[in-house]
Amino acid sequence: MQRSKLQNENEYCNEKQDKELEKYVYTVENFFKFYHECGTYFFNLSYKTIKFILKITGIYLVWILLHYGASHLYIKMCVPSSIIGFLLSPFMTATPHCQGLRWIVYNAANMINNMWIFFGAWISSTILIINRDNIHDNSS
Repeated sequence: MQRSKLQNENEYCNEKQDKELEKYVYTVENFFKFYHECGTYFFNLSYKTIKFILKITGIYLVWILLHYGASHLYIKMCVPSSIIGFLLSPFMTATPHCQGLRWIVYNAANMINNMWIFFGAWISSTILIINRDNIHDNSS
């Protein structure tokens, strides 16, 4: 009789522990599912945002890269930093590759300047629109 009572108590305790463990495992699973979903959402949002920004600014990034690369190549290939480079520079400026690099540097710099003008105009118009909306909201 005594033994059966202890067995019942042990079984009850084991069942209680099993239920608590199931609740804990369920909670941990939900925790990981939640953070996995959040991570997936954040990754997808970041990917879409970067893709959108690159689509809009891609051509300007190409011009920036071209300007940077051509500037360094021009220094290396057309005006080496030595006495011989100084003496050869009048002859090197007429070579096709140096003329091409100069063209890239010049036009890329113009495109970058135009990009800043466009960006400044967009920022200014955005600020004006926001201020106009705030003025209309405050006056009513």
